[in-house]
Amino acid sequence: MASLIPKSTIEEEIRNSINIVDVIGKDVDLKKKGKYFWGICPFVSENSPSFTVDEENQRYKCYSCGRSGNVFDYVSEKKGLSFPQAVIEVARNVGIKIDSKYTENTGGHFNENELKLIELNKQASEIFTHLLLLNTDLSTNALKYLLEERHLSRETIADFQLGFLPSQWSLHDFFEEKKIPVETQLESGIISQYDDGSFHDVFSNRIMFPLKDSYGNIVGFSGRTLDKNNSAKYINSKETAVFKKSKLLYHFDVAKQAAKVSQKLLLLEGYLDVIAAHKAGIDYGIASMGTSLTKDQLQLISRNTPKLTIAYDGDSAGQSATWRAIEEIKNFPHLQLEIVTIPNQKDPDEYLQRNGPDALKKIFEEDSTSINDFAFEYLKKGRNLENVGNLSDYTNDLLNFLNEHPDPIANDLTLKKLSDQFGLSRSVLDQSLKRNDIDVSKRQVGQSSRQNDNPPLKNSRNRNPLIDQEAMIERKIIVSSIYHENVFHEIEKKAKFTFHDPKNQLYYFLIKGYRSKHPGTQSIGINLMKNMTASEKDQFNHLISDQIDFYSTDNLEAIDDYLWQLNRRIPFEKQIQQIKQQIQEAINLNQNDRIKELNVKLVKLMKERAGNKHD
Repeated sequence: MASLIPKSTIEEEIRNSINIVDVIGKDVDLKKKGKYFWGICPFVSENSPSFTVDEENQRYKCYSCGRSGNVFDYVSEKKGLSFPQAVIEVARNVGIKIDSKYTENTGGHFNENELKLIELNKQASEIFTHLLLLNTDLSTNALKYLLEERHLSRETIADFQLGFLPSQWSLHDFFEEKKIPVETQLESGIISQYDDGSFHDVFSNRIMFPLKDSYGNIVGFSGRTLDKNNSAKYINSKETAVFKKSKLLYHFDVAKQAAKVSQKLLLLEGYLDVIAAHKAGIDYGIASMGTSLTKDQLQLISRNTPKLTIAYDGDSAGQSATWRAIEEIKNFPHLQLEIVTIPNQKDPDEYLQRNGPDALKKIFEEDSTSINDFAFEYLKKGRNLENVGNLSDYTNDLLNFLNEHPDPIANDLTLKKLSDQFGLSRSVLDQSLKRNDIDVSKRQVGQSSRQNDNPPLKNSRNRNPLIDQEAMIERKIIVSSIYHENVFHEIEKKAKFTFHDPKNQLYYFLIKGYRSKHPGTQSIGINLMKNMTASEKDQFNHLISDQIDFYSTDNLEAIDDYLWQLNRRIPFEKQIQQIKQQIQEAINLNQNDRIKELNVKLVKLMKERAGNKHD
């Protein structure tokens, strides 16, 4: 575990080496009026300036949203970092190196070589943006394409740090002037070397999209060609010590923060689609950078939201990619999945240009469908359903899909739709669904019995996604209260609940007992382990050490949201889930009066849920 960064390092070395006006001024257009600098709040949407920066006391305050703090608080809030991560980020920007013993498990720790690559990428990105927006002689076509064809404003270009690398320019010469070692240049993948020893800019004559990790560090690039005859429309940086394409999601550093409010992420196909969503007022959009959705990317998504909406392009390729993503997400049953299909086979950016931002936002937020409805239409493709054989194959494929994605109410509605549309016997469909379910279970048992080296896994179809969400949130609350005293006080002030996991309840009693006797202490994990047995220490150390950058936060707004979910949202969703299960039981028993009674209860609960807003 990481030791706490000494207060003297934070206050005397780092904070005294940076001006908060310079830091915030990169994001906000600040204007001096009297004692303070004023600007538009970077955290909420507003029309008139209510955000102030006090240069004398090195603090900021917004009179619109109420946020306030010092430079570390600002960086933490803006980039979604914990306090230690924000300290490290600020220190890096002023050239102060923090001992590695303080940066372990912070999510912001890089070795010396990795830091060199990140710094090189940062400088390259600044040059690309400068060349695009200010050197118009070299970047005329690129800027024209973005402003006139893609209808991006200069502000949006700057927000996403888009850039351009003209073919007449030499990035290698620039790095040489900066005395950056050739080895670092080549390792970054931005520069390549020919056999004759000459150097070449890999992204020459391409519009540049910086690719960032979860903490906002630029770790690579994607370049879009302006040459219509070039078959390689986009190329990405090569894999490096800091850039692993399969582990990253475009715009995730911003989207994960927006997801705390939206309670969902929006998965799009490309960078410009994410930017289109931003123009429509949606900042929880992400993209998988042109690759198929990977397990690592899904883990990143599932750890930060209970809900995912897929909105790939409306063409055939986009719909096929959506189907593959649905199949991959089967392994993440706690993720609630919805599908958005852009009309007329358009991509989001095309739809935005034709219909405007409000229309696109409406589609994303109001026009989603279930995965059952998507499968119902997708599986029809390429089949003549007037042919008995094709209809039989289609029906069996759909029934198999329903078995793999069990939802009693949704599946019942889909079977009714199937019966009504094709005149199929409902009783036969019900029997076929049950028979397929038995066949699937037999195959799973057979597969488990053949895997002698591994114990049979619990069938993910029987897992309750609400329980998974509850467990994840409880862990975040426990770990955060161990590392941050202010989080503990916030929980004590607002929480009136019992942890679902008895072990978490015990841990919280230990935390409460220690903090009541030792106020003023931040990280108390080591102290709590002093009176534990060896096995207890192993379990506890795993809890507080594993993926600490994800589970620990000192953001009190996030903590309040977690408490709201445990106290209100999840118990409410459990009620709905219980009613749905009772309806399915009544359906199986043909209890029509009971079904009507339960449906009335369900409709009432659903209406209450629609009005169940986060206070």
